[in-house]
Formats: sequence, C-alpha cells, structure tokens
Amino acid sequence: MPLFALTYRYTDDADLVTKSRPEHRAYLRTLAESGELVLAGPLGEPGPASGLLIFDVASAARVEELADNDPFKARGVIKERSVRPWTLSIGERRIRRCATPAP
Repeated sequence: MPLFALTYRYTDDADLVTKSRPEHRAYLRTLAESGELVLAGPLGEPGPASGLLIFDVASAARVEELADNDPFKARGVIKERSVRPWTLSIGERRIRRCATPAP
C-alpha cells in the first residue's frame, strides 16, 4: 500500500493539548496495532506546535477518515491538517526493524 504523511497544526491552547493527549494517543495506538499507522510524533521547534503521522493505507481519503475520528479533532486541538503521499526512499530496513514487535 502507499504511504501518506498527515501533518497537524495544533491550537495554541497548551492545556487543551495536554488534557486531550491521553485519548489521542490511545486512538493512535489502535491504529498502529491495526497496521494503518506506521509512525507518529510531535514536530519540534522552530514552528508552531504540530505533529507528523505516517500511514500505510490505500488512499488519502482513508487518512482523512482516520483524522476525522481522532479525539484531537473532536476536542478542537487540530487547527490545520494536510495529507500528502509520502515515499520512503532511505531507511526502509530500519523502519521494518523498529516496527517488528519484540518477542
């Protein structure tokens, strides 16, 4: 399946982000367990508070659907988002090694 990069820009309300994070991360864990979410994490400074998520799904429409169901969206944490196709050109072995569950 193709890969897609989803970027989020969060609200400036740091308290709202912090309060909403546990539910958001629980949701992302279910997506990772299903194999749809490959990687996720916040983007550092400089720049506004934001996050990057990499999905292994059939279409950008599926990423949009998953983003619509993210608790961060329901809580008003997400101010902007974008979905773009993403091509892994270097590091595939490392990603596969990191994604393999420990025995």
